[in-house]
Amino acid sequence: MTWNQGAGEMTTDPSTSGGGHWVSAPPVRTAYALVAVMAVMVLSGLVGLLLELFGAGLPGSAWSGLMNDRAGQSAFVAAVAFLLLGNLALWVAALVLSIVVIVRARRGSRLWIGGVLAIAPVLLGLLFGIDVSGDLDTLPDGLALVARLLGILGALVVAGLRAASIVLLVLGLREVRAARRGSDPVGGR
Repeated sequence: MTWNQGAGEMTTDPSTSGGGHWVSAPPVRTAYALVAVMAVMVLSGLVGLLLELFGAGLPGSAWSGLMNDRAGQSAFVAAVAFLLLGNLALWVAALVLSIVVIVRARRGSRLWIGGVLAIAPVLLGLLFGIDVSGDLDTLPDGLALVARLLGILGALVVAGLRAASIVLLVLGLREVRAARRGSDPVGGR
């Protein structure tokens, strides 16, 4: 299969005798955008995990001074709203870009598998969730530890899936570049 470097979205497959068989071009720009979104999501997830692990140990006086001031309360609410909206925007962008990559990439290619891995944490978050509301300190020590460990494990699994999707998308993009140059596929001998 050859890839047309022109501006068109569709190229004819040379293996057919001039027939009307159309092959869609690989979603290169979409895959680059998905890599960028997934990288931001991995970094923000790891920062959130570090804040959860180490920020919980901050003394209450560090937060109470901020929350007693009217300007501090407004800043806190604005920061939380900004983070929630940013997280929602990243989630929607990852969902849409993953769907486009899955639909337009050749099935079984590294781009396609990377798109599937990119959409997996998004869909898993919709289907499965662990929510322990209230103060974990009121629970027995063993149960509170299990709840915190499950939250950390979930965050690490999601970060791992996102990192794996980034790796596969980058490898798929390298394959597309190699195919456009007319050389052997990446990893082929």
